[in-house]
This record gives sequence, structure tokens and C-alpha cells, in this order.
Amino acid sequence: MKLTIVLLFSMFHLTLFSQVVATFENFNLSRGSHLNDASPATGFISGSIKLPNEYNADFDFWSGFAISADTNTTTPGFLNQYSAFPGSGALGTTAYAVGYIYDSEFIYPIEKAAGKPVIGMYITNSTYAYLSMRDGDAFAKKFGGETGKDPDYFFLTIKKYSGGAISDDSIKFYLADYRSADPSKDYIISDWRYVDLTTLGEVDSLVMSLTSSDVGAFGMNTPAYVCFDQISTDNLLSASSLYNPGDEIAIGPNPVSETLHMFVPVKGDCSITNIQGMKLWGEKLDAGHHQISVADFTPGLYFVMCEGRIAAKFFVE
Repeated sequence: MKLTIVLLFSMFHLTLFSQVVATFENFNLSRGSHLNDASPATGFISGSIKLPNEYNADFDFWSGFAISADTNTTTPGFLNQYSAFPGSGALGTTAYAVGYIYDSEFIYPIEKAAGKPVIGMYITNSTYAYLSMRDGDAFAKKFGGETGKDPDYFFLTIKKYSGGAISDDSIKFYLADYRSADPSKDYIISDWRYVDLTTLGEVDSLVMSLTSSDVGAFGMNTPAYVCFDQISTDNLLSASSLYNPGDEIAIGPNPVSETLHMFVPVKGDCSITNIQGMKLWGEKLDAGHHQISVADFTPGLYFVMCEGRIAAKFFVE
């Protein structure tokens, strides 16, 4: 089987013990509930991430981010603004974050993660936005229009703020895309998707903005909501502990469903961990080719650790 190099060693690869994940489970929400008021704090903190929040008690109005465990995937409209369309958090968890991003909003790495790379996060549509794009509503059009051929789109742009300036470098994630000449390729994201953010490098914060093809006199008509979960940060104080045995590790296929093939160039201790840092497999391997069963792994992102360092990453489907 042809092996695929999926990760070259770079300054962004971290030890397992430096990785912290914002899961939002620390708010202890029961399913069907939400939290839209962080006061007296100025935002919600989970892991090493702070999400800004402003709340007006007189009007029960919030902006920025809310934390939710809502499971309603069928009710359209503004009254269902707290639900992620998959009906749960990423990886089947309970809680997640909902962003109201009409203009732009910031995600802040804090404490030891400040000024370090953000590794990645899971992103999906809110139920409010998904049903609005799929069916249309009193304010927004049905994506594709009456003929289904309108080249509509809805995407999230992520930029880094560092050194007092917003970088031109960005990551664009399409939450819906109807631009293809083939209507069968049109889509609205309905599940959680992992987005790798390491290419942005070291950040003081992440700047999030939403763009839609459906724009009116007062701006974007598509509901300006998007959901986030499992935000992984780098809490390593230095880059001195990189895995660098002198060669590269090769793995394949990627994504994988049953058997992962791995070529190890030098003898050493290797393991596989999930995004929460939980070790699921480990052995001391001789140099050469090895086969590892991942048939019982939950779909998602995993890391290959060698000698305590991240050497490669892969997805289980």
C-alpha cells in the first residue's frame, strides 16, 4: 500500500502535555439548556480559550458568544438561535459554543496559550442558519433560489491578530456552497468539521467573520450564527521539545477506517492519542512497517506520538 506523508515536522508540533482543549463541558449544562450571560465576567473561559460575551438584562440581549447544550434541530427561526444543527457537541459531547458574528468577533488564547498557535477546532452550522439557508425565511432567501441554480455561499473567515495587527493570511471555511455548475455538489454543512489552524502560526487572538451571498440594505440576510467546539491550543512554553529523530514518519491511508499502516524510520516508543490527549494505543516499535487496527476508534482527529512528541496526524472516518 502506498504510504502518505501527512505531516512534516515544524515549529508548531507540540508535546501531548502541552495541548489543552476547550470543550465547554466545564459549564455543566444539561441537554436542552444554554447560557448567554457571562457576567460579571466579560466572557466564557474553557480550557485556555476565552470567548467574549456582552449581555443586556433589560432586553435579554447578548452578543459575542453563548454556551449551549441545545438539541433542537427542527424549529426554524430566531427563537431557536442556540442550537447546533448536529444536535450535540462535536464528538458526541453535550456542550459547545455559539457565535453571533454579524460584524466580527475575537477568540482569545489565554494564560500559557497566549501568543502560541491555536491547533484547530470543530465548526458547524447553527440550526437557525441551516434551516434559513435550506428553506428560506421572512428575512433570508432559500439558497439556490427558485431554480436551485443561484450561486449562493456562506463562509467563515479566520484571521490571526498578532503584534497589534490583523494578518492578511486567513483560513476560509464554507458553511454552505452552491457555486458549482453541478447542483448535486451544492451543500450546507450539517455535521461537525475539524479545521486545522496551525498554518496561521502564533496568534494573540483569532478574528472571525461571516460572509454570505444573500445581502440586503442592512447587510447580510443569512443568520450570522456559527457553532464551535473542541478548540485545541498550544500551551508549550518553548519549541525545544520537538520530535526530530532525523527522518519522517509515513502513515496511510488518510482518512482511515480499519487499518492504519505506519512506517517508522527509527526504533522508539509510539502511541496514538485523540484530540483530548487520551492515549488509545501504544507500543515500542522497531524501525520498519507496522499495521495498527483503528476499527474501534470513534470518527475524528488523532495524533501519532513518537518519543513523546507529535509526529503525524490522521482522521478516522
